[in-house]
Amino acid sequence: MSENKNGFGIELKARRPLWQDMLTFCLTVAGIWAASHVVLNWGAYAQIAEFRVKEAREIIAEAKQDQRPEVFVNEASSLLSASVITKGSVHQIAIPDDRTSVMASMEMHPSDDRIVVPRIGKNVPLVTVPNHTNWDALENDIQTGLEQGVVVHPVSREPDTNGNFFITGHSSYFPWDDSRFNDDFALLHEVVVGDEVEVYRRGKKYVYVIEESLVVTPDQVDVLSQPNDRKQLTLMTCTPIGTAAKRLILVATPKEEATQNRVKVQ
Repeated sequence: MSENKNGFGIELKARRPLWQDMLTFCLTVAGIWAASHVVLNWGAYAQIAEFRVKEAREIIAEAKQDQRPEVFVNEASSLLSASVITKGSVHQIAIPDDRTSVMASMEMHPSDDRIVVPRIGKNVPLVTVPNHTNWDALENDIQTGLEQGVVVHPVSREPDTNGNFFITGHSSYFPWDDSRFNDDFALLHEVVVGDEVEVYRRGKKYVYVIEESLVVTPDQVDVLSQPNDRKQLTLMTCTPIGTAAKRLILVATPKEEATQNRVKVQ
Protein backbone atom coordinates (compact mmCIF):
# COMPACT_ATOMS: atom_id res chain seq x y z
CA MET A 1 0.00 0.00 0.00
CA SER A 2 1.40 3.36 -1.00
CA GLU A 3 1.63 6.05 1.68
CA ASN A 4 0.71 9.69 1.12
CA LYS A 5 3.72 11.58 2.50
CA ASN A 6 5.11 15.03 1.96
CA GLY A 7 8.76 15.85 1.42
CA PHE A 8 9.48 15.60 5.15
CA GLY A 9 8.21 12.02 5.41
CA ILE A 10 5.11 13.01 7.35
CA GLU A 11 1.99 11.06 6.48
CA LEU A 12 -0.85 13.25 5.24
CA LYS A 13 -4.53 12.46 5.54
CA ALA A 14 -6.65 12.64 2.42
CA ARG A 15 -8.81 15.76 2.34
CA ARG A 16 -12.57 15.23 2.76
CA PRO A 17 -14.78 16.01 -0.23
CA LEU A 18 -15.92 19.63 -0.39
CA TRP A 19 -19.59 18.65 -0.13
CA GLN A 20 -18.96 17.12 3.31
CA ASP A 21 -17.38 20.34 4.57
CA MET A 22 -20.27 22.37 3.22
CA LEU A 23 -22.81 20.01 4.80
CA THR A 24 -21.07 20.23 8.17
CA PHE A 25 -20.97 24.02 7.95
CA CYS A 26 -24.65 24.27 7.05
CA LEU A 27 -25.72 21.89 9.83
CA THR A 28 -23.63 23.83 12.36
CA VAL A 29 -25.11 27.17 11.33
CA ALA A 30 -28.65 25.70 11.38
CA GLY A 31 -28.08 24.25 14.84
CA ILE A 32 -26.77 27.54 16.22
CA TRP A 33 -29.68 29.45 14.67
CA ALA A 34 -32.26 26.99 16.02
CA ALA A 35 -30.79 27.08 19.53
CA SER A 36 -30.62 30.88 19.58
CA HIS A 37 -34.17 31.14 18.17
CA VAL A 38 -35.57 28.96 20.97
CA VAL A 39 -33.61 30.87 23.63
CA LEU A 40 -34.75 34.27 22.33
CA ASN A 41 -38.37 33.08 22.24
CA TRP A 42 -38.24 30.88 25.32
CA GLY A 43 -41.45 32.24 26.88
CA ALA A 44 -43.55 31.39 23.83
CA TYR A 45 -42.05 27.91 23.34
CA ALA A 46 -42.42 27.16 27.06
CA GLN A 47 -46.15 27.93 26.77
CA ILE A 48 -46.45 25.64 23.76
CA ALA A 49 -44.64 22.82 25.58
CA GLU A 50 -46.80 23.26 28.68
CA PHE A 51 -49.95 23.25 26.55
CA ARG A 52 -48.89 20.03 24.80
CA VAL A 53 -48.12 18.30 28.12
CA LYS A 54 -51.46 19.41 29.61
CA GLU A 55 -53.28 18.21 26.50
CA ALA A 56 -51.56 14.80 26.68
CA ARG A 57 -52.40 14.45 30.38
CA GLU A 58 -56.07 15.23 29.72
CA ILE A 59 -56.22 12.62 26.98
CA ILE A 60 -54.67 10.02 29.28
CA ALA A 61 -57.02 10.97 32.13
CA GLU A 62 -60.06 10.68 29.86
CA ALA A 63 -58.90 7.29 28.63
CA LYS A 64 -58.53 6.05 32.21
CA GLN A 65 -61.94 7.44 33.14
CA ASP A 66 -63.54 5.64 30.23
CA GLN A 67 -61.98 2.39 31.39
CA ARG A 68 -63.00 2.79 35.04
CA PRO A 69 -66.19 4.89 35.27
CA GLU A 70 -66.34 4.84 39.08
CA VAL A 71 -67.65 8.36 39.72
CA PHE A 72 -70.87 9.83 38.32
CA VAL A 73 -72.62 13.11 39.11
CA ASN A 74 -76.41 13.37 39.04
CA GLU A 75 -78.17 16.72 39.53
CA ALA A 76 -81.59 16.55 41.14
CA SER A 77 -83.83 19.29 39.77
CA SER A 78 -85.69 19.89 43.03
CA LEU A 79 -82.77 20.23 45.46
CA LEU A 80 -79.93 20.84 43.00
CA SER A 81 -78.00 18.16 44.86
CA ALA A 82 -74.98 16.23 43.68
CA SER A 83 -75.10 12.45 44.02
CA VAL A 84 -71.67 10.90 44.03
CA ILE A 85 -71.72 7.15 43.40
CA THR A 86 -68.51 5.36 44.20
CA LYS A 87 -68.30 1.55 44.25
CA GLY A 88 -71.98 1.16 45.11
CA SER A 89 -72.20 3.70 47.96
CA VAL A 90 -74.28 6.89 47.54
CA HIS A 91 -73.50 10.26 49.18
CA GLN A 92 -75.68 13.33 48.59
CA ILE A 93 -74.49 16.88 49.04
CA ALA A 94 -77.51 19.22 49.14
CA ILE A 95 -77.13 22.76 47.83
CA PRO A 96 -79.82 25.22 48.96
CA ASP A 97 -82.07 26.44 46.15
CA ASP A 98 -82.02 30.13 47.12
CA ARG A 99 -78.22 30.42 47.34
CA THR A 100 -77.69 28.58 44.08
CA SER A 101 -80.24 30.60 42.15
CA VAL A 102 -78.74 33.89 43.37
CA MET A 103 -75.20 32.86 42.43
CA ALA A 104 -76.27 31.51 39.05
CA SER A 105 -77.97 34.77 38.13
CA MET A 106 -75.07 37.05 39.12
CA GLU A 107 -73.25 38.78 36.27
CA MET A 108 -69.61 38.97 37.36
CA HIS A 109 -67.81 41.10 34.79
CA PRO A 110 -64.25 42.41 35.05
CA SER A 111 -63.87 46.08 35.96
CA ASP A 112 -61.73 46.67 32.88
CA ASP A 113 -61.91 45.68 29.21
CA ARG A 114 -60.57 42.16 28.64
CA ILE A 115 -60.51 39.22 26.25
CA VAL A 116 -60.80 35.63 27.52
CA VAL A 117 -59.74 32.69 25.34
CA PRO A 118 -60.68 29.53 27.29
CA ARG A 119 -58.94 27.07 24.94
CA ILE A 120 -55.51 28.50 25.77
CA GLY A 121 -56.30 29.79 29.26
CA LYS A 122 -55.79 33.47 28.45
CA ASN A 123 -57.44 36.41 30.22
CA VAL A 124 -55.77 39.56 28.93
CA PRO A 125 -56.47 43.31 29.19
CA LEU A 126 -57.70 45.10 26.08
CA VAL A 127 -55.75 48.29 25.41
CA THR A 128 -57.26 51.11 23.33
CA VAL A 129 -54.86 53.37 21.44
CA PRO A 130 -55.57 56.62 19.56
CA ASN A 131 -55.94 56.70 15.79
CA HIS A 132 -53.41 58.50 13.60
CA THR A 133 -53.16 59.38 9.95
CA ASN A 134 -49.41 59.11 10.43
CA TRP A 135 -48.46 55.44 10.09
CA ASP A 136 -45.27 55.71 12.19
CA ALA A 137 -47.14 57.35 15.06
CA LEU A 138 -49.87 54.70 14.88
CA GLU A 139 -47.35 51.86 14.89
CA ASN A 140 -45.53 53.42 17.85
CA ASP A 141 -48.78 53.68 19.84
CA ILE A 142 -49.69 50.07 19.04
CA GLN A 143 -46.27 48.82 20.17
CA THR A 144 -46.56 50.86 23.37
CA GLY A 145 -50.05 49.48 23.97
CA LEU A 146 -48.81 45.91 23.53
CA GLU A 147 -46.68 46.40 26.64
CA GLN A 148 -49.91 46.54 28.66
CA GLY A 149 -51.97 43.78 27.01
CA VAL A 150 -53.44 43.15 23.57
CA VAL A 151 -54.46 46.13 21.47
CA VAL A 152 -57.82 47.06 20.02
CA HIS A 153 -56.85 48.40 16.60
CA PRO A 154 -58.02 52.01 16.09
CA VAL A 155 -60.01 51.04 12.97
CA SER A 156 -62.22 48.77 15.10
CA ARG A 157 -65.94 49.24 15.52
CA GLU A 158 -67.51 48.48 18.87
CA PRO A 159 -68.83 44.91 19.48
CA ASP A 160 -72.45 46.07 19.71
CA THR A 161 -72.42 47.55 16.19
CA ASN A 162 -71.95 46.02 12.75
CA GLY A 163 -68.30 45.93 11.81
CA ASN A 164 -64.96 44.44 12.70
CA PHE A 165 -63.73 44.49 16.31
CA PHE A 166 -60.03 43.91 15.61
CA ILE A 167 -57.54 42.79 18.27
CA THR A 168 -53.81 42.25 17.83
CA GLY A 169 -51.27 40.78 20.26
CA HIS A 170 -47.71 39.48 20.43
CA SER A 171 -46.92 35.81 19.85
CA SER A 172 -43.37 36.54 21.01
CA TYR A 173 -41.11 39.55 21.52
CA PHE A 174 -37.58 40.55 22.48
CA PRO A 175 -36.62 38.70 25.69
CA TRP A 176 -34.96 41.81 27.14
CA ASP A 177 -38.30 43.64 27.10
CA ASP A 178 -39.73 43.24 30.61
CA SER A 179 -43.44 43.41 29.67
CA ARG A 180 -45.45 40.40 30.88
CA PHE A 181 -47.67 40.59 27.79
CA ASN A 182 -44.98 39.78 25.23
CA ASP A 183 -46.38 36.37 24.26
CA ASP A 184 -50.08 36.42 25.17
CA PHE A 185 -51.01 35.14 21.72
CA ALA A 186 -48.24 32.53 21.51
CA LEU A 187 -50.88 29.78 21.65
CA LEU A 188 -53.35 31.43 19.30
CA HIS A 189 -52.58 28.77 16.68
CA GLU A 190 -54.03 26.19 19.10
CA VAL A 191 -57.47 27.82 18.92
CA VAL A 192 -59.70 25.96 16.49
CA VAL A 193 -62.88 26.63 14.57
CA GLY A 194 -65.84 26.24 16.94
CA ASP A 195 -64.00 27.55 20.01
CA GLU A 196 -65.60 30.35 22.00
CA VAL A 197 -63.95 33.68 22.85
CA GLU A 198 -65.30 36.15 25.41
CA VAL A 199 -64.88 39.91 25.14
CA TYR A 200 -65.64 42.26 28.03
CA ARG A 201 -66.04 45.77 26.73
CA ARG A 202 -67.35 48.79 28.65
CA GLY A 203 -69.23 46.71 31.19
CA LYS A 204 -70.79 44.29 28.71
CA LYS A 205 -69.97 40.70 27.81
CA TYR A 206 -69.81 39.47 24.21
CA VAL A 207 -69.33 35.81 23.27
CA TYR A 208 -67.95 34.90 19.86
CA VAL A 209 -67.41 31.61 18.04
CA ILE A 210 -64.32 31.11 15.85
CA GLU A 211 -65.45 30.56 12.26
CA GLU A 212 -62.23 30.82 10.26
CA SER A 213 -58.45 30.55 10.66
CA LEU A 214 -56.01 31.74 8.01
CA VAL A 215 -52.44 32.95 7.50
CA VAL A 216 -51.79 36.11 5.49
CA THR A 217 -48.84 38.29 4.55
CA PRO A 218 -48.31 41.66 6.28
CA ASP A 219 -49.41 43.57 3.19
CA GLN A 220 -52.87 41.92 3.15
CA VAL A 221 -54.53 44.82 4.95
CA ASP A 222 -58.00 43.75 3.81
CA VAL A 223 -58.25 41.83 7.11
CA LEU A 224 -58.90 45.27 8.64
CA SER A 225 -61.92 45.90 6.42
CA GLN A 226 -65.23 46.77 8.03
CA PRO A 227 -68.36 44.81 7.02
CA ASN A 228 -71.54 46.82 7.33
CA ASP A 229 -73.98 43.90 7.41
CA ARG A 230 -72.66 41.83 10.32
CA LYS A 231 -70.69 41.85 13.58
CA GLN A 232 -67.22 40.31 13.55
CA LEU A 233 -64.28 39.72 15.86
CA THR A 234 -60.78 39.38 14.40
CA LEU A 235 -57.70 38.21 16.32
CA MET A 236 -54.24 38.69 14.83
CA THR A 237 -50.68 37.77 15.78
CA CYS A 238 -47.36 37.20 14.06
CA THR A 239 -46.42 33.73 12.81
CA PRO A 240 -44.24 31.64 12.90
CA ILE A 241 -43.16 32.22 16.50
CA GLY A 242 -40.28 34.68 16.74
CA THR A 243 -40.79 36.17 13.28
CA ALA A 244 -42.92 38.83 11.63
CA ALA A 245 -43.01 37.01 8.29
CA LYS A 246 -46.77 36.40 8.27
CA ARG A 247 -49.91 36.99 10.29
CA LEU A 248 -52.23 34.41 11.85
CA ILE A 249 -55.83 35.59 11.58
CA LEU A 250 -58.81 34.18 13.47
CA VAL A 251 -62.26 35.42 12.47
CA ALA A 252 -65.22 34.98 14.81
CA THR A 253 -68.91 35.89 14.82
CA PRO A 254 -71.26 36.49 17.77
CA LYS A 255 -72.39 33.22 19.31
CA GLU A 256 -76.07 33.85 18.67
CA GLU A 257 -75.43 34.51 14.98
CA ALA A 258 -73.14 31.48 14.66
CA THR A 259 -75.82 29.27 16.22
CA GLN A 260 -78.50 30.63 13.88
CA ASN A 261 -76.28 30.02 10.86
CA ARG A 262 -75.69 26.40 11.88
CA VAL A 263 -79.43 25.84 12.28
CA LYS A 264 -80.02 27.23 8.80
CA VAL A 265 -77.37 24.97 7.31
CA GLN A 266 -78.83 21.89 8.96
